[in-house]
Parts: sequence; structure tokens; C-alpha cells
Amino acid sequence: MANTNVKRVKTSDLELKDRLVAIQRVTKVTKGGRHFRFAAIVVVGDENGVVGYGLGKANEVTAAIAKGVEDAKKNLVRVPVINTTIPHEQESKFGGSVVFMKPAAPGTGVKAGGAMRAVFESVGIQNVLAKSKGSSNPHNLVKATVLALTQMRDAYTVAGLRGIPMSKVFNGSEGTDMAKLKITQVRSKNGSTQRQIANLRSLGIRKIHQTVEVEKTPVTEGQLAKIRHLVEVEEC
Repeated sequence: MANTNVKRVKTSDLELKDRLVAIQRVTKVTKGGRHFRFAAIVVVGDENGVVGYGLGKANEVTAAIAKGVEDAKKNLVRVPVINTTIPHEQESKFGGSVVFMKPAAPGTGVKAGGAMRAVFESVGIQNVLAKSKGSSNPHNLVKATVLALTQMRDAYTVAGLRGIPMSKVFNGSEGTDMAKLKITQVRSKNGSTQRQIANLRSLGIRKIHQTVEVEKTPVTEGQLAKIRHLVEVEEC
């Protein structure tokens, strides 16, 4: 769960609910007979953005679960939840398990299975579309799901990290004065490569002697660098 975006949470003043994800029985055969031990992986959360997972091992099932709950309470993290869903699409990997999740509209429900569902319900996510690939090991699935959630960032976090207002996060460069370029196709595109023709079309140029105005951005300048022999460029 090591991640620079992880927000650790203390257990004080939190009403946590635990969910048992999986329990495994390990048998050790000795001269004196068989000895059983149990390993339980548990997810806890307050259903309001806080979640944690833990592993407990003991000779009894109840003791293993109790140890798992205590271990999970030591690893609580806070993840962004917006309108009962996640902020954006996210893919993550842990071990052999790969998980992918994307936001869903209200009323969709939790479209996920097994270990992933337990994590989402503990966080408080009510609408999400999720898919797991690779290994179905519940330990890796839980860790991959929590890792994906901790890698998410909401708009407020992005604005704070970049030192820009919220309006710019949503609207980008809207409202700012940017330099513009006037581009005119002066030579025929006969003999040009498909990539060069695609660059012309992406700029809005369909025929020779056509002129368009576009904003001067690194992307635009990169496109022009590949078709300089076909166009004339002037700054507006």
C-alpha cells in the first residue's frame, strides 16, 4: 500500500464495519496427527471513504478473523468518493492480479465480484463498473483494488498540487488569451504520406489554398513540423 497519494487515517472516532473476504485452511501433518491453522483476509471501512485490509492467522477461525480486523485497522487509508462513485477510470496491478474500474451513473450498483465488491462496499462506493484480470487470488485482488483507489485524485487534490484554481482544472485554458496561427495550404498533398494528410485534416484543412486559424500549442506546433513543406504559417 506504499503510495505517495496515500492518506493514512487513525481509528479514533470511526465506526468501522468489517467484511470477511476469504479464509484459508492450512494443514500440517506431523507424527502426532494433523494440525490445522487458518488465515483470514478482512476488509474494514466506515462506508464514507475510509478503508483498510488485514491478514490474520490463528489456530481457530474466530481468532484469525479477529487478528485480521486488528491488522486492517492499522492500515486505514482515505480515498476520494464523489457522488457515490469514483472520480475517474483507474487500472492497477498487484502480483498477478490486474483490476480495472470506471465511474458509473446513479442506480448502476456495484458491478464487481468477490474481493473487489467487499472493498467497494467498505469504502462506501455504491455505483461502479469493475473488472479483474489475471490471478483470482483474493489477497492480490484486495491489494490491487485498494492500490487503485489510493492512486485516484479528485479535482480539489489536482488543483492543490498544481497551484491553480478549480475553474482552470475543469475548463483548462478557457478564458485565457492564447496566440493564434493562420495556416494556409499552398502545395498539393499528392505524394504525401497518410500521416501528413491526417495532420492536415486534424488542423481542419481539406483542400489547397484553404486557410484556418488555430491556437498555438505544443501539439499544433508538432503537427506543423511534419507538414511545413505543404503550408504557410503566420502568427495572428
